[in-house]
This record gives sequence, C-alpha cells and structure tokens, in this order.
Amino acid sequence: MKRRTFVKNTAAVTAASILAPNVLTSKSLFEFKPVDKIMGLDDDNIVIIVELFGGNDGLNSVIPAYDDTYYNLRPNLGIPSNIAKRFETTDIYFHPLLVQGIHNDGFMRLMADGRLAIIQGIGYENPNLSHFRSEDIILSGINSSDPKVKLLEGWLGRYIAMKLTNFPFEIPEHPIAIEIGGTLSMLLKSNKGDMGIAFTDPQKFYELGTGLTPEEELSTGNTVFDSEFNFVNIIARQSEKYSSEVLKAYNDGKSKLKVKYSNGLAKSFEMISSLIAGGLKTKFFFVKLSNFDSHAQQQNADYYTGQHPTLLWNVASGISEFLDDAVQQGWADRVVGMTISEFGRRPSENGSRGTDHGAASVQFVFGNYAKGGYFGNKPNLNDLDEAGNQKMQYDYRRVYTDFLQTWLGASSEEVKNVFGIEFLPLGVLKKRQLSVENPIVVNDNVFVYPNPSFGEITVNFELKSLSDVDISVFNLLGRIEKKISKGWLDAGYHKIKFRMEKSGSYFISISTPEQRITKEFTVLR
Repeated sequence: MKRRTFVKNTAAVTAASILAPNVLTSKSLFEFKPVDKIMGLDDDNIVIIVELFGGNDGLNSVIPAYDDTYYNLRPNLGIPSNIAKRFETTDIYFHPLLVQGIHNDGFMRLMADGRLAIIQGIGYENPNLSHFRSEDIILSGINSSDPKVKLLEGWLGRYIAMKLTNFPFEIPEHPIAIEIGGTLSMLLKSNKGDMGIAFTDPQKFYELGTGLTPEEELSTGNTVFDSEFNFVNIIARQSEKYSSEVLKAYNDGKSKLKVKYSNGLAKSFEMISSLIAGGLKTKFFFVKLSNFDSHAQQQNADYYTGQHPTLLWNVASGISEFLDDAVQQGWADRVVGMTISEFGRRPSENGSRGTDHGAASVQFVFGNYAKGGYFGNKPNLNDLDEAGNQKMQYDYRRVYTDFLQTWLGASSEEVKNVFGIEFLPLGVLKKRQLSVENPIVVNDNVFVYPNPSFGEITVNFELKSLSDVDISVFNLLGRIEKKISKGWLDAGYHKIKFRMEKSGSYFISISTPEQRITKEFTVLR
C-alpha cells in the first residue's frame, strides 16, 4: 500500500469536495475527542460483524436432521443425523465442524451457556441471487435490485456519519470502526466519506502512517485554498495518530491474551482482542471470510473435510476462542457480534456435489448479551418459493435494528434515517443497561383487546415512572404499519384506542429508552 492510498483509507472522511468550501478556516475549531463523546454515547459497547461471503449454506450449518425431505433433496450432501451434533434433546443439530475439535466445544458450549442465537430464515423480499448486488443490499440496508439505483453507502457508515454531527471540527481520537482487511468495504462508507479504517498488520499500518503530520500549522485564512489546505492537513494528522494509536494498543494488548488462537479467521479475532485489551476505543470491528460459494465439491464424502466444513471450522474457532478470551480478560460484557451472508444455498444439491445460490438462510448472533436460543420456525422444505428456495421469515434489517437500538441506544427516528423505514427489533439482544428488577413498563399489565378484533383496538398498560413512550404497530415482517403515539407519559395506568384498516396479524410495540414490550394481535375485516 502506498502512502497516498494509506491516507485515503485511514481518513474518517475522505472526500474534501463534500465539505462546504470554507468549512475549515480556523485552526481553533479542530480537536480530537473521545469516541464515546463524539458519538454522544455513554457506554463502551462493541459490535463485531463477520461476513461470510459467497452465500453460506444454512441447511448444512444448522441441520434439519429430523426431516426426510432434507435427505431426499441432498442424497450426497446431507449430513447424517448420527454425524450431526445434536444440542441436548432439541431439534437443533450443528454441523460437526461447528463443535468437534473446536475450543470449548464451539457452538455447542455457546448454545448451552445462552451466548449463541440461531436466527432461521433470515433474508429479504424478492431476493437477488447475484453475489455482488446481494452483498451490496445487505451491507447498505437498502433492498433494491434495480441496477439504476446505486448503492454506495453502508448502513453502519450512515449511522456513524449521522452521529458525527461536528465533523470535521471534532474528530474521534481513536478510529470508530476497523475492518481487518486490505480495503474498506461498503459497510463503513457514507456520503460523507469513509467512516472507518482497514488494515491487516498493525506494524505495517504504523510504518505507512508515521511521519505524515505536516510541519505547517493550520491556516487561519478564509479562502477556498485555506479550507482545502486545512482539510488535507487534518486528515494527515489523523492518519498518523490512528496508526500510532492502533500499534500502541496492539502491542499493549498482545500480552493480555488468555487463549491460544487457531489459524485462519481466528487470527483476525486475535488481533481484535489485542486491540480491545490494549485500550483502543473502537466501537465496530468488521472481518470477512470468503469462499462460501460452494457450487462444486462442497464437502468430501466423509462429511468432515472439504470446502464448507473447513469454513465452518474457521467461523466456530474464531468466535469461540474470542469469546472465551474476552471472558477471561474480563470485558466479555462489552461485546456482541453477528454473522452476515448475502444469501443462503438452494435446498436441493446440484450434480456437482455442491449447491447453487439460494435465498433465506441462517444467521448467528453471539455474546453475553445475545438472547441465546432459536429464533423462527424450522425450515419447511416442502414449502419453497417458485425458484425452489427457502422462504424468508425475518428481514435482515430487524437484526441490524436490534444492534442499533438495543445495543447502541439508537432511537426509532435514527433507525428510520439509516434504513429509510422503521423496523421492529427482532429481540435477539438484551439491553446491557437495563435493570430487569426495575422495568418501566409492567409486562403483566399490558393488554390488547379485543383480540382478534374487527379493527377497533384498545391497549392498556402500566408505567412505573414518568417516561418517554413510543407506541407503534408493526407487521409480521417487522416493518412499521402505524405510529400510534410518541411522547412523555406519567406513571400509572394508560388506555389508548386506535384503529387498523387492514386484516392481518400485527405486533404492538410499547417502548421506552430502557425497555420494549411487544404483543401480537389479529385484525379481521
């Protein structure tokens, strides 16, 4: 990587032309500030995102070993029930390479500890089966297969940019987001520029960044030249500072690791653990594992070796080792993570011992504040879509919304600004700050009636204290249908009436900054 490329890839905002011509005309306005302060956050929560590029085979990750249809569709690739690893007495069967030979029994131990959530049927409507367009969709959070619609921003990049309200007058003293890789993906891009940095080696990253700080001070002039000069000057200072902060944290943290990491993806997790242990205040880490596009020779005849089993071993090893390391170091409560993949694989195998591009698949969420368990219905392989793919159960943005609202404290309005529409969180995360003993909304006193109704509905609920309450109705896909009310309500009992115009099943959501309760109801018109 050349220095010019380095500066470009390490800038929090890389496009000077986006800034107003005279926005940087006073050196007194520029300062580095702590990440949590600059983003308006009061926690040290961290998010890990693991992309499984190529389309992970969900059916051979969490195996429907109880279903004869699975074996009929996959006579050569179906994992036999006596090889799959069953979780206790449930119908959850893991691929053996997610468990066997993995640190602390891999996903089996995480499931038993309540630190792993399996989300079945994750996807989006009208799925696009092109790797790159579908990847753009899940990274941008915008569902559009129209080639005329340019997807250039990541959902996380948009969120970070939205929180950096005073950039470039205030710049985070540590990088807000880091991708372990050679180039920054769309996930961390925004219309303000790049919202993170990318590197594979902290030492080389430092060597590229050292000495970039200009000798010249910022200009106090008011011309376009002064503005552009100051912009480049600040970016150079920021680039050197980030390279120095990253290396310092990495070197300080390496000696604190408690686990011997495996090779492969686990090495990226080892680097992340070192950076966190060394005191880097980065809030988002992104890693990418490729080669999940298994059209041919997906696995060998022994079921344990081959392309897909090896990739699953990488995923389980990295996540299991990282979480155990975090527990032993004492910061496990700060971290939650998720896997993402642009699509799944077709339920039926092809003629090349592989599987072709599919639609809905499996997603994993992990960490101490994941709500461990199984979300969704079992795959119904007798009810596929017209293309022969699994039908979607959950829009992937409901999981993203959970991370934004439950873990990062984003408001429903901020979620709407990120995705263009409001979504109901899936409920796969627990709120770290929430005191379960002192909820604001009393769950036992929330009633929706009549249920079913003919359109006229009443919701009763009790508040234990004055609170800012949002009451909304969502459809089963998690998309908002109706905003009933938003504002401050006194402690006590409340009765609110509303009307629904269309038949269907819905969720009513009663949420405060500390808590959310949902109840399902049905309308018959």
